Amino acid sequence: MKGNSVNHIKVQTNELPPKLTAPTITGTARGIALYYKGGTFMYQNFFTQPLVGRINWLEGLEKTADVHFRSIRFIGTNLFHVRVVGKENQIRKMCEDPRFYELLTGIETTLTDDIWIRNFIEVTGRTDHRDLIVSPEKNRYYMANRVGYRKKDRIIHNIVVVGDRLVGITDKQEVVIGQLTPDVIEKTDTLLEVELMEELNKLGKIELLEPVPNSEELFLAIIGNTVYQFNIYGEMTRFDILEEGVKHIHSIHFNRTKSILATDDGLYEVDVQEMPNMVRTIGLPRKIMNPDLRKDFRVALYVEDPYILGIRPAVGIFSKTSDNEVMFF
Repeated sequence: MKGNSVNHIKVQTNELPPKLTAPTITGTARGIALYYKGGTFMYQNFFTQPLVGRINWLEGLEKTADVHFRSIRFIGTNLFHVRVVGKENQIRKMCEDPRFYELLTGIETTLTDDIWIRNFIEVTGRTDHRDLIVSPEKNRYYMANRVGYRKKDRIIHNIVVVGDRLVGITDKQEVVIGQLTPDVIEKTDTLLEVELMEELNKLGKIELLEPVPNSEELFLAIIGNTVYQFNIYGEMTRFDILEEGVKHIHSIHFNRTKSILATDDGLYEVDVQEMPNMVRTIGLPRKIMNPDLRKDFRVALYVEDPYILGIRPAVGIFSKTSDNEVMFF
């Protein structure tokens, strides 16, 4: 890819119709953005195909919806972890809408062994992120960010669900862990009891947690330019370090053979190998050196969908900068 090979591309906005047909569900699941605004679910996708070999800057993404989706992940039988951005009262209003559960049931039909999570881009710049545990079958949800710790209420962020454990980061950047039970759906006023992960917190202030795609025991914990792999029992299994120019890693995303890292010093890729119940790196991190990508990136996501890209084999990357500019290449 040559420097300054830039293209600007508009996104198209679609309203979910009263009846959710299979094509509508497919389009929504493959959407770039998904949000809830004025009592209506909307999604955005490419109006025309992005140009291959160019950096495509996306224009027209929604910024002011009541609730923006960031990810929908299947975590158990008829159970989802949904990450959203929005005020708590607006999120609760959305969760009282029966179409919310109908939408999740539809998106579940698009998930496969290779596609275990649906990620969406939001460009609000807001920090009121919330994590929901949702059961479409019961039309119930649990707002998981308020937990109990030593008989006191505590707020946690950046939640990941690993097996039957919920892991999150406190305001003091300490990692806590608790065990999920049916009570979180049956008795939604229950506070999940958590405890500190002492061995992990000894390493320093934790900045980010990410799931490992093929494991129900492992997760990633990030401090500065270092990625630690821990299991739910508090044991470190490995760690990897980026070059000194990286001070913060903001997101990590996997496909079957690579991992892409969004950092304050651009984008990095690492070759990985999926093994039983773990992922290991098999090479040194390499920086994507295009001059148009020398930015502070907050999100980077792989896309391998010919339906979206119009090419085979379909390989592309969505990324969002600290200025909430979105590009695809």
